[in-house]
Parts: sequence; structure tokens; C-alpha cells
Amino acid sequence: MHSTRRAVPRAARQLRQPLQHPQRRFDSHSSHPPSTPVNESFGAGFYITLTAIPILFLTLNYTGAGSYDTSSITRLITDTYNGYEEKWAQRNDVHTQMIEQAASDRVLFLNEASAAVRHVDLRFPEIFNTGSPYNVPAGHGSANIDQLIAKYQKESNEAQEEKLEQLRSNRVPREQPVKDFAKITPAAVDS
Repeated sequence: MHSTRRAVPRAARQLRQPLQHPQRRFDSHSSHPPSTPVNESFGAGFYITLTAIPILFLTLNYTGAGSYDTSSITRLITDTYNGYEEKWAQRNDVHTQMIEQAASDRVLFLNEASAAVRHVDLRFPEIFNTGSPYNVPAGHGSANIDQLIAKYQKESNEAQEEKLEQLRSNRVPREQPVKDFAKITPAAVDS
């Protein structure tokens, strides 16, 4: 309510201002005598275009197809762009070879023997049974995942046993020195 009390007088003042201060009119053009009408021509561009159209038409008829199936302008355009087909085919071939090489390199790195086995540790096995309870056909409800739970419990127990064995024998992998990154320079073999 308070903002409308201020807005209404402000709008009224803005409406009154043009009435209080009329726009200033500049009368600088009244001192010059009125100009006489000027005869304007079409210009040089119009006449050049007007003469170029019949010249172009006669040139096309004169050069014509002759012994060829197409006109000289069509031959000029096709001769200009003929090389692009081979150029693009070569470029596409090189690009395909590069993609194939990159794919084979990637397969080499993915199938590297020293790479750790990538697997997803399933922490919540019931994720297989989550879903909408509606529109489920008869006999296709939640699956029996007891074997799956047993498998992951067995893997978890084996991992825990291995960790305990490493602690008992003092060979925790994080506490061992890194041998893979030993620097061997050609100048000094033992460094």
C-alpha cells in the first residue's frame, strides 16, 4: 500500500511535465530558400547492368555447348569442383584409419594384463527387486536373489580375510614401497 501512495503522485508529475515544458523546436531551416527540384538520373550502375545482360546472353549463345553436352560455364564449374571428390575421399580414408588406430590402441590399454579387474561392488543387492509393483505379470514378481547375496557375502568375507592376513604378516599394500616407479637411467644402471 505504501509503494502505491508514492507511485501515483510520481506518475501524475510525469504526465504534467510535458505540459509545463513544451518541446523546443529548432527553426534553423527557415533561413534557407526552398530548394528547386533536381533532375536525378539512374546512374552509371543502372546502365552498366542494362548493357551487361544482353552481352552475357550473347556470350552464352556464342560459346554455347558446341561439341560438348553442357555450356562453358557449367564446364567451368564442374572442372573447378571435380578435385574435391577425390580430396574428400582421401580425407575420409585418413580419418577412418586414425579412428581405427585409436580404437586398437584403446583395446590394448583396456586388455593390459597388469590392469586391475574392474567390477562393481554391489553394496545393496535388493536393487534388483526395486521397481513398480503395478503392471507386473503373474510369476514375474521379485526374484529370488539368495544365491546373489551368498556370492557377494563370500567375496566380502574373502576380502576381509585377505586384509587380516596382510595385517598379521605386515604386508599392507599401502605401506609397501613402490617398485614399479623406480627410476632407471641409461647413464647409471643402479640408480
